[in-house]
Amino acid sequence: MTKKTKAVKSDFAKAQRTEKIMGYMLALPAVALLLAFTVYPLFYMFYRSLYDGSIITKNPKFVGMENYLALVESKDFHQTLTNTAYYTLVTVGITMVLAVLIAVWLNGKRNRKVNDIAQTFLFTPHIISMVSVSTLFLWLMDSNNGLFNAVLTALGFEPYSFLASPDTALFSVCIVSIWKGLGYYVLLIMAALQNIPTNVYEAAEMDDTPKWRTFFKITLPMISPTILFVSVVAVISSFKVFDSISVMTGGGPVNATNTLVYYIYDYAYKYGKPGQACAAGMVLLLCVVVVTYVQFLVGKKRVHYQ
Repeated sequence: MTKKTKAVKSDFAKAQRTEKIMGYMLALPAVALLLAFTVYPLFYMFYRSLYDGSIITKNPKFVGMENYLALVESKDFHQTLTNTAYYTLVTVGITMVLAVLIAVWLNGKRNRKVNDIAQTFLFTPHIISMVSVSTLFLWLMDSNNGLFNAVLTALGFEPYSFLASPDTALFSVCIVSIWKGLGYYVLLIMAALQNIPTNVYEAAEMDDTPKWRTFFKITLPMISPTILFVSVVAVISSFKVFDSISVMTGGGPVNATNTLVYYIYDYAYKYGKPGQACAAGMVLLLCVVVVTYVQFLVGKKRVHYQ
């Protein structure tokens, strides 16, 4: 091996080391932020869930699994889990069905002006803060002076209780979330629809394939990766619901709209039991991990990647 060849190899090795070091340096800020704001809080939350005492307690008492046992024995927490599951199923289920149907309808429209107007009306609620949206619907759904009940009364129907009854309050909050988030998911699914090759539909049309069969056998399988992504994002978002609950119902009436995040907030700041709040936070984390894992597990069999 000549000296020139050795020099070239040495320079190449140095360049590789420099590139590797540069890569680590560029990744370091992101890793540091991830450790500081995600990993550390996660471990601290588990650590704090094993202790009793308020936020300002200097030396909290170690209680082991007592906070978790308190959750198991709490009827309010059981109601909270039920409310969260109901909110997730209703919000995600209705949103996904409407998003797919509206996206397919808009994608089939050839009138660009109609499409632009429809997309604007659908997407605008997404960019408005949830607090503003919740405040607006709090007035619209008011049992006495709300616009919705005024319209129902004018049409000869009985007023609807909306947020005033435990039987209807949680569904009313679901309606607000669906209205706000629908446009975002419609745009994502529309982007997937526009990536489907037109020759697939042309072949189906030449075979005189019915529209409904084309939808279930071609459209849905082709956009299934996007549907999986959207459903995962929607489920995680529904587990984190807080703003609308805080503004519209405060967890009431009679604990009918209390969800996991609002339960955590109440026990951490209202009742002064951060240990139990952290234990509930660990339950929330477990729920999100399990549900997301199940979604990906089902997606392996149902999702078709091109």
